[in-house]
Amino acid sequence: MKYILKLILIAFLGFALQASAEDDSFAPGGTAVDHTAVRFSDLKIIMDLKAKDVNAIKYGTMVVTRILEHPGAQLAVVIEGPFVAMFAKKNYLDHQGIVDQWADFAKRGVKVEFCGNSVHSVGLKPADMIGLDEKNPAVVNSGAYPTIAHYESMGYNLIVPIFMPESKTK
Repeated sequence: MKYILKLILIAFLGFALQASAEDDSFAPGGTAVDHTAVRFSDLKIIMDLKAKDVNAIKYGTMVVTRILEHPGAQLAVVIEGPFVAMFAKKNYLDHQGIVDQWADFAKRGVKVEFCGNSVHSVGLKPADMIGLDEKNPAVVNSGAYPTIAHYESMGYNLIVPIFMPESKTK
């Protein structure tokens, strides 16, 4: 009998919790306003993509895709860190899918710059790097921070996307 009462109580509590989650009065402020379809015009962004691993590059790819959804967005991306080597000609076949996405970004007007210090630190030279697009070629710059400062002086706003692994709690 106690077992049946426990099951009924658990079922009731589960139903009550589900109902309260669907009730706007349960949470402070009710439900958030959905602005996911809002698009901003004429954004000017300089992105500092810290390429510490392949996941950081993939995440940066997703961020670029989202930024390009905004009309008139001007975007420059400085790629720095050890995984700048993904964009070396000798590594193209190993990372073709991602590199091809970045070539498409360059064709769409995204300025891609590789940190010269990072290129040098992984044993590469500017001539070792992929150009991405003939009309808007990638650039190996003198360093990420002077380049970012240069773009900021031209009115670009700095963003630094940070890949966060999926949480184990949901």
